[in-house]
Amino acid sequence: MKKIFINSEWAVAFTGHRKVPFGKQREVELKLNKAIREHYQRGIRDFLCGMAIGFDMFAAEAVINLKKELPHIRLIAVVPYRGQCERWNIVLQNKYHELLSQADRIIILSEYYFNGCMLRRNDFMLENADHIIAFFNGKAEGGTYYTTKKAQASNKQVTNIY
Repeated sequence: MKKIFINSEWAVAFTGHRKVPFGKQREVELKLNKAIREHYQRGIRDFLCGMAIGFDMFAAEAVINLKKELPHIRLIAVVPYRGQCERWNIVLQNKYHELLSQADRIIILSEYYFNGCMLRRNDFMLENADHIIAFFNGKAEGGTYYTTKKAQASNKQVTNIY
């Protein structure tokens, strides 16, 4: 995996579930904004986002919306493969492209989908961030579990807003 310079001490990676319960969305937005502001106040400027449906898109949107208030904040979109949104419905595809167009940097890790590319994306983000903001329900399954547990095993700071 190629190393792209990001000062991991001053970077946060987002990880979270693809489904954010409808009744919990406003609460998640508020907690997410609070966590981003707190990290920013401690000097964090780069926020890495895997751009998946659900929590990732909430996180990307939150960073973008905070740019007026936090002028040096940067959204780094870490895309696992070029066609990530091809199978999503048109509304989500449009939202994805809108968010990507506002990212400060886009890192595309592969031209094509391959088995394991999502975990590779998560590993890349963990390599390049010492802090994690998670939306993790605690269940021992899926990519959010994998990423959160790997972050904890690597002594990275994990803020879980679930």
